[in-house]
Amino acid sequence: MVQELEFSQRLRLAIPSLDLYVSSRTQRQYVDDVCSDAIAIAWQKRDKIASQESGQANDPLVPFLILTARNLIRNLERKISTSNRHLKDLLPSDSPSAEAVVLEDHNLNSALRKLKPKDQELLLLLAWHDLSIAEIAKVLGMSKANVSVRLNRARNRLNEILQELTREGH
Repeated sequence: MVQELEFSQRLRLAIPSLDLYVSSRTQRQYVDDVCSDAIAIAWQKRDKIASQESGQANDPLVPFLILTARNLIRNLERKISTSNRHLKDLLPSDSPSAEAVVLEDHNLNSALRKLKPKDQELLLLLAWHDLSIAEIAKVLGMSKANVSVRLNRARNRLNEILQELTREGH
């Protein structure tokens, strides 16, 4: 019973991060369903999710929830693509994403949009969702070294695009 109460408290604290991630990846109409499913899966697997150690900055539950939500969104994408639609249809076309609302710098926003989706995801997981390299590695299913290399390359590409946009006067 004590473990269930502790896990419930951890979930309550992790929900804003999960909601923010899912909201930035899909339309509002799908957010509640994806979040609910991710929480249900976490609850079912609560015994397998590491607990937060004292002195540990982030709860391991957050990357677990984001990874689960990422997979649920991919499943949703596959489901929709079978009916000849794409994940792009899930994203609101007439309203900016959550990141775009906060990113007031037009050049940065433009540069992010010019990056490959994998580079965008890496940079946003780090900067927007405040995940560590180890947590990003867990979410994306790759080694920490691979994440570090890809992040470095993505930052360099972003910097090159920003410099190009600045030269063009955007």
